[in-house]
Amino acid sequence: MEWGALRDSCRPAGELAMSAYLDAPRPVPTGWDKLDQLLGGGMTRGLTVVGGPPSAGKSVLACQVAALMAQAGRRVVYASYEMSWEVVQLRCASSWSCHMTGVDSFSWSDVVTGQARDRRPAYNGLSRAELGRYLVGSAADPVTRALTMWDEGPGRNLAVLTGGEDVHQLVDTMRSLEGDAEPPVLVVDYLQIVPSGEDGDEKEYARVTAVVNALQAYAYSEGGGNVLAISSTRNLTAQDYKDGPSMGWYRGSGYVGYAAEQAVMLVPRRTDGDDGHKVLDRNADGSVNGYMTVVKNKSGASDVSVATQLFGGSNLMT
Repeated sequence: MEWGALRDSCRPAGELAMSAYLDAPRPVPTGWDKLDQLLGGGMTRGLTVVGGPPSAGKSVLACQVAALMAQAGRRVVYASYEMSWEVVQLRCASSWSCHMTGVDSFSWSDVVTGQARDRRPAYNGLSRAELGRYLVGSAADPVTRALTMWDEGPGRNLAVLTGGEDVHQLVDTMRSLEGDAEPPVLVVDYLQIVPSGEDGDEKEYARVTAVVNALQAYAYSEGGGNVLAISSTRNLTAQDYKDGPSMGWYRGSGYVGYAAEQAVMLVPRRTDGDDGHKVLDRNADGSVNGYMTVVKNKSGASDVSVATQLFGGSNLMT
């Protein structure tokens, strides 16, 4: 075969490198400046994985990103395999309220302590119209006012799935959605417990490999959308923390890191406690110091880190 014929047969008709540049999709901003900074503007097409050890704030990050993207008008499907519909909605709404001006901010602790639920008797028996008039009045508590604005605003752009679908059913659900030219963003929380729907599902390595491959195939397919997947880590040693984050930290399968278009590790900092054991590095306001590191980025720089603070009570990262 002539060289020119081989070269032209390997590319779409009429396509050139310049076309690939001019037609390349722009990164999709997550809405959180620090994460977008690390990713070079946002999520690129494909699978973006955020990992971290237990209590690093992975689900907080996922809820925060989902809320901010919903606020920006992007449709978001949050597939939770650990939290209930109510928990995901309230954590997203809490994070959103803490970011928005003109909204009564409320913390996750305001919900779990029962402060908001104590108001329920005041709403019983009210029609929707009466409830609406009540909620805009001074009698409504700040949490309820904020949630009313959430329900009528960004909450309309968030769908929370908690039915335990296997990854193929989840992909089929995403493909069945109709509407805008921009497909919804899919948030998966988290990779290691998503059923694969395939033989060998009881074996973690095979299950995680199948799940990651299915999500990657969906993200890259025609009509597919961006996928943000949360991942846990293997048991980390003191030497791991000393060496710093790497793709080898991801738990279950090497495919988690290798299949990702972008891979980020969220790590809380630890310091020596009074008893000599390592404890979280907390500030006077209760926030936990940490950092995020890009361990892989096919479309930008890697081995770049930024400092973060996790406010567990307010469900907010800065």
